[in-house]
Amino acid sequence: MNAYQANLYLPLLAAGFYLVLLILPQIRRQPEKNQTRWLIVTLILSIGWEFALFFASSVPIANFPNIVLLIAICALAATTCAFLDWQPAKRYLFLGSVAVLTTVLINLLAPNHRFFLPDGRIVVTTNGTFAFYLAWGGLAGGLLLATWREYRRTSFPWHANRLLYWFSVLATLFLGEFIQFFDQLIFLIVGQVLRFIGMAGLAYGVASFRIFDVRARTQRGIAFIIINTLSALPLILSVIIVFQFGSALNQGNNILTSILIALVITLGFFLYQPFRRQVGRWVYRYLRGEGVNAGQVVRNYSQDISRTLDVQQISLLIVGTLSELLETNRGALMLVTQLEDGYEVEPVPAMGIVPHYPIRFAQDDLFINALVNQHQPLLQYELDFNPAFGELSEQERNWLKELTMEVYVPVSSGTDIVGLIGVGPKSSAVPYQPNELELMQTLADQTVVALQNARLFSEINDQNEHIRYLNIDLVEQNEKLEIMDRVKSDFITIASHELRTPLTQVKGYADILSAMNEENALTREQTREIVGHINRATLQLERLITAMLDASQLDVDGMQLTFVKTQLDTVLRLAVEPLIQAMRERRIHLDIDGIDELPPIYADFKRLVQAFTNLLGNAVKYTPDDGNIFVKAAVVPGQSFEDEFLEIVVRDTGIGIDPQFHSLIFEKFFRIGDPQLHSTGNTKFKGAGPGLGLPIAKGVIEAHGGRIWVESEAEDEEQLPGTSFNIVLPVRPAGSEDVVDGETAVRPAYLIG
Repeated sequence: MNAYQANLYLPLLAAGFYLVLLILPQIRRQPEKNQTRWLIVTLILSIGWEFALFFASSVPIANFPNIVLLIAICALAATTCAFLDWQPAKRYLFLGSVAVLTTVLINLLAPNHRFFLPDGRIVVTTNGTFAFYLAWGGLAGGLLLATWREYRRTSFPWHANRLLYWFSVLATLFLGEFIQFFDQLIFLIVGQVLRFIGMAGLAYGVASFRIFDVRARTQRGIAFIIINTLSALPLILSVIIVFQFGSALNQGNNILTSILIALVITLGFFLYQPFRRQVGRWVYRYLRGEGVNAGQVVRNYSQDISRTLDVQQISLLIVGTLSELLETNRGALMLVTQLEDGYEVEPVPAMGIVPHYPIRFAQDDLFINALVNQHQPLLQYELDFNPAFGELSEQERNWLKELTMEVYVPVSSGTDIVGLIGVGPKSSAVPYQPNELELMQTLADQTVVALQNARLFSEINDQNEHIRYLNIDLVEQNEKLEIMDRVKSDFITIASHELRTPLTQVKGYADILSAMNEENALTREQTREIVGHINRATLQLERLITAMLDASQLDVDGMQLTFVKTQLDTVLRLAVEPLIQAMRERRIHLDIDGIDELPPIYADFKRLVQAFTNLLGNAVKYTPDDGNIFVKAAVVPGQSFEDEFLEIVVRDTGIGIDPQFHSLIFEKFFRIGDPQLHSTGNTKFKGAGPGLGLPIAKGVIEAHGGRIWVESEAEDEEQLPGTSFNIVLPVRPAGSEDVVDGETAVRPAYLIG
């Protein structure tokens, strides 16, 4: 059969083989529709190419089979893009289409051209044929180069194996096509066989996501050839000895010669098996490295983990063991907690940078249930390419992608899963073999009891720590209750003193007024002075009772606020007014900064004035003469873009507050110091009131949706560490939505006088 006859029969035979691939049920049942569709197109075009070869002499279009082959390569590029999930699929199709159209135009329009070989011979070919060779080389080379580049970039070994497999079958297919360019019988036959093998490999890759380990199969093939070649040396030497010395021995005793030949051949057979085993050990040690004694590893691991009751130590131990055996540099133990509606998985990092935040899975989640039901390691490769995991949520895929693990091993007993072991890729980029995955699962099974014990121990420690904190809090609350109990007892002393002082003044001046009236000794000026003293005492009583009523509202239903648009500088100016005379007498300097730049806020004007009056009054009372009070305000952003807050700081250079009283000073009737030394005074140094000013200020601030806290290092009348009250108020608190923007509140009528 010559090349011409081969061109008559080989294409029809090859078309029949491609037709068999086309109707394989494995391809038609493949759920990856995009891959299957393009593979079917490629197979149909391959069949069309074979028929074009068969009918080439009958078709009037020059290079018609070559044009069909270029179109088939374009479909093959689309199949590759779909199989490897490449984004630039349209780019390859566009370039392929341009190459095909260019070749067709050159083939139809350009005349024949002569090319001279280096030896001087003339080759007559068409420009269309030459353009086809260039287009075919560009498309095939570009596709191989892109696949190889993607293979080198991939960090996951099984993903890289998928790319290496595809590169190998593409190379085989293109080699078969290239060989057929030589118009000789042997080249045509070999080329058709290689191209069909490549196409069958493509069909296998599309029909099955479980692609065998290319490098492992190659290593085993090389090892088989080397072992069998070297193992034959004893037999070869025996034959050589027989042939070399047989003729010399034949001249003597024939019986002795036969015996010696038999002994040599027998010795060769005796040496064959031991020599083959030794050669096998040497070859596999060189190709695969030292073997692992799985039994010894499991025994040592069981002994080590049985003495561990800490989850973090268990994570370090198992990942460290796997890293030592398998040369991986990434891993983590993941705790699985079963909830009412699913599972919560929390990584415990051991090696490498692993995200620590937990994630929740549904009760019927594919990932968790596959690990529980199969009770065997699950590769990231399967999660990415197995159609059974196609319904994993985007959140789960992103979390798994962030973990960057190659394999997940369940730590479970029966249907109860307590953890996962995530192991990263090998440093050698070699895929995990079945015996290595089996060893991982064996170690995971040894971890179940230890992990359960460690989690119970950790929970007990957490409970003990929680109880310890509760005990500390209970002691603190008891101390606070004791202090408040004393405060309640001291309230009678303080209240009686606060009430008795103005009542005594009222009664005394009333008696004086009565006695002088009976003697007709009162002048108009004396009457005015006595009545003034009585009015001041009455006002002091009224302020005290009003403060008690305001404080009582904090325990009932809160303060009823009326929001208006308010300027904070007006609030502070009115709050300072009652204290100006006292600050002048005691030479206390007040510095206000940043108030004018503040935006208006929505607040209860009267209550806000009351709160800042109490805060500034407290600063005046506990700041020595010649001291300073600073008020500073600024706008601070909230958590959301629309929220704004005002931060006001009232700081003094006074005696300070002991840190143990920072929360108690906002309790009603609490006062620092001995109540027996109580003295009434609103503005004099260390003058004490009933202990209601700061609680009322706190209630007003919190009723506006704000917050107040105190900062002070200590209480020291010599060092004067000072006190800082920090207030945060929302510009638009809840409940002020119905306030219509209008005129800003100014000094109300009830504050005039």
